[in-house]
Amino acid sequence: MTTLWRTVLSALQGPDAPGREETIARGAAALALKRTPDATVEDVLEIGLYEFGVAIEPATAASALAAHRVTEPDQDR
Repeated sequence: MTTLWRTVLSALQGPDAPGREETIARGAAALALKRTPDATVEDVLEIGLYEFGVAIEPATAASALAAHRVTEPDQDR
């Protein structure tokens, strides 16, 4: 998990970073799922906007949420 957060912090510091929106969406999805296993795309969008200060496209948020649900073990949520 530490690698994800380092990547997210790097993306937040570099507005022109490649894959910035996807990286931030992955971080927002991870945080949303940590708060509740029933996290929705809206949760990811809100975290992106209000906690990271970045507007994420709904399709990007949905993709990140789906990917994170598949790749993360239940005990890390």
